Amino acid sequence: MKKERFEAFTDAVLAIILTILTLELRLPEDNHSINALISVVPQFVTYIFTFLSISTMWINHHYLFVHVKEIDNRILWYNIILLFWVSLLPATTAWVGSDILARVPAILYAVNILLYNMSFAFLRNSVTKKVADTKSGKIINRTKNLEWISFFINFISLLITFFIPPFVFVGITINMILWSISNFKN
Repeated sequence: MKKERFEAFTDAVLAIILTILTLELRLPEDNHSINALISVVPQFVTYIFTFLSISTMWINHHYLFVHVKEIDNRILWYNIILLFWVSLLPATTAWVGSDILARVPAILYAVNILLYNMSFAFLRNSVTKKVADTKSGKIINRTKNLEWISFFINFISLLITFFIPPFVFVGITINMILWSISNFKN
């Protein structure tokens, strides 16, 4: 498969996911007071975290495929799995946003984030093998340790979320910072 078609499909799916994420935000229709607006702050904050997380992933996805010429079947399927986990984020975001102190929604959200980060790691490793003999392979390999650090952050965040549900946002923030910084080195 040509890279352009692959990237167009991925971009389209992510655009739809971000649109669905936005549509999950509901402002109060029957109450137009400041208190009503304050009541949706947790949903909006959760939306911001998820939007930025998906955006960070999209930027890293772009950098990952800069030097790839063609997409093989393995990369295609790893990308589909990644998109599956990302496509669940609007649902888990809406649920955790409805009560950021609730344990079960926060754990499900943390698991969703963990699985989408793991699937991105599998995708990155597959791409790394494909371009390992080029200079770009060295650039991609440079983030290998970052994947392990990111996985560790996600795992610890999940464990702490069992006891302190809002901690899930701390893990996401740390991961976004780590993956954003890695782009400045490219």
